[in-house]
Amino acid sequence: MERALLPPAVRKQSRTAASARRSRLLPVAAPILVLFAAACASFVPKIDAPQVSLEDVRVLRIVDSKAEIALKLRLVNPNDSALAISGLEYAITLDERPAASGRTTRVDPLPAGGQGTVDISGRVDIGAVATAMMALSSQLPVKYALTGKVTLQNGPSLPFSRKGEIAISKFDRGTGPPPR
Repeated sequence: MERALLPPAVRKQSRTAASARRSRLLPVAAPILVLFAAACASFVPKIDAPQVSLEDVRVLRIVDSKAEIALKLRLVNPNDSALAISGLEYAITLDERPAASGRTTRVDPLPAGGQGTVDISGRVDIGAVATAMMALSSQLPVKYALTGKVTLQNGPSLPFSRKGEIAISKFDRGTGPPPR
């Protein structure tokens, strides 16, 4: 039977019954919707920044009171999925002196749980080189600080920061292997 043909009292009773059904359904449906939304959010993987460290420093040559240096960064992917990197911004200090900063887009994808290296270059003042040469004779490590961010191809940027020491034996004066 059509609703328009029902008497007004029956129509009102029908609306009241529907409203009562909805109000009984709301306390059950709301928690289910919240659980469903939380379950969907947990499927979005959290991406951790790669661990970046300074692996190698070589003095290539000294020109105009500056030393041209070659640096090698090691990147380790702690994630369960590969990282497609579109860029790497970095700033490196050696012995608390600026050594290199910039951006590179020459970064190979990092496999899940894998690692890779990035070669970069920079110029550092002769004072830092002199400190390195003095440390070379005493076999002391040189302190470094490395900061920056890795930009993934799908957009997010992941910051990184690392302080450490690099063994002086990894320095190369450009004249062959370091003395032992």
